Amino acid sequence: MSVTYTHDWQADGIAERNLELTTTAQFVRYSALERAQVARLLALPLDPDADLPERDTCKLYDLTVDLGEQGGLEQSETATVDLLEAGDLTVETSGNTLKLEPRHFPGLLPFISGVAYGEAQNNHAAKSGRVHVSASGGDAVGAFRVDAASPQLPRIGELAGQRPTHEPTLASEQRLNLDWAKAGDTRLDEDVLYIEARVPSATKRDLVLRCSPHDDGTFTIGRADLSNLIRNKRGRLVIELVRLRRTFFAARGLDSGELRIAVRDRTSLELRYQLTGPSCAKDAESQRRSEKGACW
Repeated sequence: MSVTYTHDWQADGIAERNLELTTTAQFVRYSALERAQVARLLALPLDPDADLPERDTCKLYDLTVDLGEQGGLEQSETATVDLLEAGDLTVETSGNTLKLEPRHFPGLLPFISGVAYGEAQNNHAAKSGRVHVSASGGDAVGAFRVDAASPQLPRIGELAGQRPTHEPTLASEQRLNLDWAKAGDTRLDEDVLYIEARVPSATKRDLVLRCSPHDDGTFTIGRADLSNLIRNKRGRLVIELVRLRRTFFAARGLDSGELRIAVRDRTSLELRYQLTGPSCAKDAESQRRSEKGACW
């Protein structure tokens, strides 16, 4: 199960004044498949044990769903994915109650069967805090209740030397320095902090740069790592700083149950390309050509 609080600087400049609360649930049993294949097919939440780079490094991930891979799996006689039912789910947080009901999974792929819980959302959560999750139980998964406290929002202080409230920009050849508020006494040793960077694109490829810094309040994404992500792209670079806390629980029918609570701070920077070459002198005409994409 996943519970996520998101603060977006572009939507609300004051941290934790207006949080978006999202919760999802999947109870999955599979065979003759790799975990990564199942995660892509079902769009499962990030697994910190498998989907993050080594500490103090960054790595580019391609999350694009491979239709050719799906076609190959359809021909498999052994691949199966069972989506298990745990009855009605209730998620209670500070001032919010969200309910998820099991629904029959649409038969898009012949080897996936069972029920799906979809997503429940509240766009005006007051604050993060303790989370209580309960399930009424079903034939496949028994009733359970799990309680956990959310980690502290990793509020972004500066990025590229600019406040996130001031429409920050980033030059194409610039590295990205990121500062944030430390967790202090509320942090648990098991908590995970990571950075995700994306450039929304109209293409079908879904590329994300992930970094695993120490939770000490500062990190620099190098030029080489950024260039792999933003090469030949225009628009905005979306940055999310995430603290993740995992709580394990037991229930009949599950090898291991897990509640993941994530708090994420989101902002974006406008990408600016440096003018180079004799045809890109910094005069008015060249500036106009640059704005039209003729020179960058």
